[in-house]
Amino acid sequence: MKLLYPEYLWGLLALSIPIIIHLFNFRKFQKVYFSSIDLLKEVKLETKSKSRLKHLIILILRLLALTALIFAFAQPYIPINQEERYGENVVSIFIDNSHSMDSKGVNGYRLELAKEQAEAIISNYGATDLFQVITNDFEGRHQRLYNKQEAIQLINEITPSFQSKTFSEIYSRQSDLLKNENANKFAYWLSDFQEYTCDFDQIEVDSSLALFGIPYENAQSQNLYIDSIWFETPVRKSGVEDKVHALVINEGEKELDFKLNLSINDNNQAFVNFTIAPGQKLKCEIPYTVHTNGVQHAELSLADYPDASLTFDDDYFFSYFIQPSVRILHLHNGEYMNDSSGYFGALYGTDPDFFFKNEQLSTFDFSTLSSFDLIILDDIPSFSKGLVSEMKSFYEAGGSICIYPSSNANIGSYNELIQPISSMTLSPLVTAQNKVSALNREHPLFDGIFETIPTNVDLPKVNLSYPIGIPSSSYSVALFTLQDGKPFIAFSSSLKGSVSICSSPLNDDATNWAKHALFVPTMLRIAEFSKFRPRYDYIIGEDITVDAPSTITISDNVAIQSTSDEFTFMPEVKITNQSSNFIVHDQIKSAGHYDVIVNEELSDGLAFNYSRDESQLNFLNSDNLTNALSNSDLNGYFQIISGADSSEGIELASVVNGKKYWWHLIIAALIFLALEIAVYRLFR
Repeated sequence: MKLLYPEYLWGLLALSIPIIIHLFNFRKFQKVYFSSIDLLKEVKLETKSKSRLKHLIILILRLLALTALIFAFAQPYIPINQEERYGENVVSIFIDNSHSMDSKGVNGYRLELAKEQAEAIISNYGATDLFQVITNDFEGRHQRLYNKQEAIQLINEITPSFQSKTFSEIYSRQSDLLKNENANKFAYWLSDFQEYTCDFDQIEVDSSLALFGIPYENAQSQNLYIDSIWFETPVRKSGVEDKVHALVINEGEKELDFKLNLSINDNNQAFVNFTIAPGQKLKCEIPYTVHTNGVQHAELSLADYPDASLTFDDDYFFSYFIQPSVRILHLHNGEYMNDSSGYFGALYGTDPDFFFKNEQLSTFDFSTLSSFDLIILDDIPSFSKGLVSEMKSFYEAGGSICIYPSSNANIGSYNELIQPISSMTLSPLVTAQNKVSALNREHPLFDGIFETIPTNVDLPKVNLSYPIGIPSSSYSVALFTLQDGKPFIAFSSSLKGSVSICSSPLNDDATNWAKHALFVPTMLRIAEFSKFRPRYDYIIGEDITVDAPSTITISDNVAIQSTSDEFTFMPEVKITNQSSNFIVHDQIKSAGHYDVIVNEELSDGLAFNYSRDESQLNFLNSDNLTNALSNSDLNGYFQIISGADSSEGIELASVVNGKKYWWHLIIAALIFLALEIAVYRLFR
């Protein structure tokens, strides 16, 4: 128990006044003579005892009434935080403006209620106290202190956000601002405390910071949302049926029927009906066909979903680019007049889906290397350090490389190129006869090529080979396997490019591979796989680096603009020897499709989605919070204020200033005065 105005206790000295009055009655008595008082003596004694008792009771009641009144002016209270604090205060208030807070509770929408109660907290502090208002957006203006009026204005401007920060990030943000303040420091968290954000064990506690949590208990448990999308193959082509896969998650306890709609470039493309069991994940497949090249802005939407309280995760945006042609460079040592007897020229040269160029290594202009998607290195005896460096840079920038070794290959120079980018290695030449015994039909490269393969199919023969080594920890796989267990063709892919290696030279003395029926579909798919961007979408709020066209220059005028409104910004362009990128910091605020405009021409398409973390409807109530805090260093520094979203609500004045009892004392003083009147009437 503490006193807000202890100086009023000097008023207790006034208690001596009624005591003096009762002990020393200054009233002068007048004598009255009676003829005989024998019969009155007994009555006199009885009246004197009653009078003394009456005066004693009245004295006590007056003392109690006066004491209660004096203590009422001193305003006793029990502080929420028992630590003694004097002087000015600095207060940091975190208001959770994530989408889960933008839902309806007992007293209206939780976010609006949190804003009202945050204003009430500020109003109960002093006029000279300073305030920080912070949200999930982590804006620069939220990292400074404001007076009461300015802080309330900031609160009024808060809107729902796609962002969602963990409480370790929030606490760090608050303590960083307040650590140098020479004042009483308080922090408040007004949140529904979604489970994935409550990483209390990651918080480094500042013992000078008093922390209060005000939970808004969210009982919502029914949500259906699209978690992610993917394709079976990385190649998108026009005029060919494709299939997009979506992972749909049911967070509720009811079985739901729903429909997935697919639209591309604002045109309805397909829809499929599904049923999902409670608490399950369902992989949904939607077939469709696109008949145009260029940017494809696609959107998957959930329809016929009965609960509309959470709609921010019912749409999933993704974009990709269908290239009009794949640019292929065949690079050899100059001995071939017609690119390996014309195999590659015949395969790619007449197909409109490919742009094919045949070049000798000695005369090739490496400054044009970045304009190609796939480079076929054929029959090159050794790689110079300069060529190795150029090939590594090409691969790291997203290019793909296909290698057919020379019959007199320098294994050391080959491994200098191959091992750093694929972890694979070549061993010295083996001249024993061998044969392909198996092909990896499960690899995406062969998806849709084979309906059936006869058990007695004639597979390629091999007379010369460089055994390919693939480490167990590598992502490289064998597309074809020889009878001795070694790969005939190995394939490795990364987030940007790919590497494919044949263990045999491409000539008739080494193998009949170039004349085999499998040569054509395999090389076509390797070429198709060389041109793709695996990132179909990005998550808003992450540090985003977007792959830029390899032809981009620092002097180009680049803009990213929304397809749904007039929002446009200029990204940071970062160009290195290895790659070209657009750096998107925090400019993107809304989920949707965006066009990449280079020199006023459409270059690419991007898609951004909100984080799906908010779709996981797991929350910590007051009891759960207490248990979670007991296992962290915050235990003892964090107090929970329950009832914010209940029908009764909370008394925010007592949250700030503690539980006050002055009005109880006023009532007590009135009761004592009423009892005094009653005593007068009783003893009349």
